[in-house]
Amino acid sequence: MKRQIEMAQLRRPPNRLTSAEYAMYKLEGLSWEEKSAFLGANSGTAINTNNDLRAQYLTLDKLITYGILRFHQFPFPEIKAIGHPTRNFPGAISLRSVDEVAAYLATQVDFPIFMKPIAGNAGAGSVWVEAFEDGMLRLRNGKTVAVKEYFERWLGKEGILLQVAARPHPEIALRFGPRLATARVVVLMSNSGPIVHRAVLRIPVGQNMIDNFQHGASGNLLGAIDIDTGIISNVIGKKNMGLETIPAHPDTGEQIIGCAVPDWQQAKEMCIAAAPLFPGIKYQSWDIAFTDQGPQTMEVNSGGDVDVLQLASGRGIADATWWKLMREPAPRNFLRRLLVRNGPWSQGF
Repeated sequence: MKRQIEMAQLRRPPNRLTSAEYAMYKLEGLSWEEKSAFLGANSGTAINTNNDLRAQYLTLDKLITYGILRFHQFPFPEIKAIGHPTRNFPGAISLRSVDEVAAYLATQVDFPIFMKPIAGNAGAGSVWVEAFEDGMLRLRNGKTVAVKEYFERWLGKEGILLQVAARPHPEIALRFGPRLATARVVVLMSNSGPIVHRAVLRIPVGQNMIDNFQHGASGNLLGAIDIDTGIISNVIGKKNMGLETIPAHPDTGEQIIGCAVPDWQQAKEMCIAAAPLFPGIKYQSWDIAFTDQGPQTMEVNSGGDVDVLQLASGRGIADATWWKLMREPAPRNFLRRLLVRNGPWSQGF
């Protein structure tokens, strides 16, 4: 009965945890204080309602994001070309049609190259291209796709970025193979400046072209990063139909738990310096790649999924620091107000 009562409480704001999320986070056996720090995917604060909706367009469009970062001289993988009917980017070739894209790939590209939609999210449409032959993109995962099919899907809709395929830092390559691993770094904006709140390393496995986790379905791993030291304290992945601790990388056999992320302090300082460039966004999720040229900014999200941070660490994101800065949206009517539990999230209603 106690479990049912707790689950009913956690379904209410601010947590909005479903029964599936309760099980996924393995909350059984934790204290109430620990359980109540977890946020579900539908939580108001988890889906960036603390951010100014107008400011979110600075991060939703990667050309705008990269333009801001470029102006302030923050590193990111070089944009070689833009596939879009009208848009441009300084120093990049403009490709206005599928035929122009195909001609560019056939004659001017030094492969491999990385391509992703200008307004994409969750890795949709992102591909690592090893070669272009007979109108077909040959991808890193061994698959092929017709360039016409790929670009007709994305070109007119939102456009495509064609970027240099960044190479991993030597320590990353040693432990995880010749693939990039990116950190999701959560930065919260306070009145006195940015705070790095949580971080997780997304670790690619097998032939995956990107390091998205997808609750383990991708086969990739998640590593919880200690934000002070950069040491990976825990690693999880899909095993035996569930999420379990994976201490060593499946491909290389190299130990992951206990190792330090290279250039971590530099990466953290970069996030702190870049965060104020996006005013109105109190909850920022930075994706940082650890490359052989140093840390590079891949993108910044307005808000972002909290599941990877909570799964990797086994801790809820909504701790005391979180509630000093974030607020659950005020209920829209009296009945909803009655459903909200009392707590620091309700201040200011």
